[in-house]
Amino acid sequence: MEGITAILNQEEHLEIIGIAYNGIQALNILKEQTPDLIITDIEMPGLNGISFVKAVRSFDTTIKILAISSHQSSATIHQSIKAGVNGYILKNSGKVTLLKAIAEICSGHRFFPQSVQAILNNSIFKKDNSNQNIILSNREKEILKLIAREYSTQEIADTLCVSKNTIETHRKNLMRKTEAKNMIGLVKYAIKTDLI
Repeated sequence: MEGITAILNQEEHLEIIGIAYNGIQALNILKEQTPDLIITDIEMPGLNGISFVKAVRSFDTTIKILAISSHQSSATIHQSIKAGVNGYILKNSGKVTLLKAIAEICSGHRFFPQSVQAILNNSIFKKDNSNQNIILSNREKEILKLIAREYSTQEIADTLCVSKNTIETHRKNLMRKTEAKNMIGLVKYAIKTDLI
């Protein structure tokens, strides 16, 4: 954590409003402060990072969360995504990746660097033969990108100047084509196919 703090303190446009050394401390800080971005260590003592993210999402679905971890297992990454993180980087990623993650997430995007995508692609998120030949239309790709950026159905409809029902139809087609069971499944597909 000290290394991250040192990096952030060098950036004039970034301000640290609180530092916690475990999940309970972090939740207490959030009772008094509302940061634009939370950077959490998945291996925090007491309340671990994934449980912390779930706790935050129980009362705030809009705050941005970046997970940092030494865990290179797809299961941990998957659990983090499911819990509600907006990005995930490895502890050995370095300053450039950290600052890029912060910039992307604060701009409303998700961030999963190539190192994390490689882990996903080589494990439980690896494309099976049934997904090798999935063909998405340009419109479907546009919609999938916006879904991955956490746009609501109405926001996507407004952005693309079409009806909400049209977006719902495209979303159902995307889930059918990608065999996704829910929106998280669509986001995972977008990540592994480099659409975001």
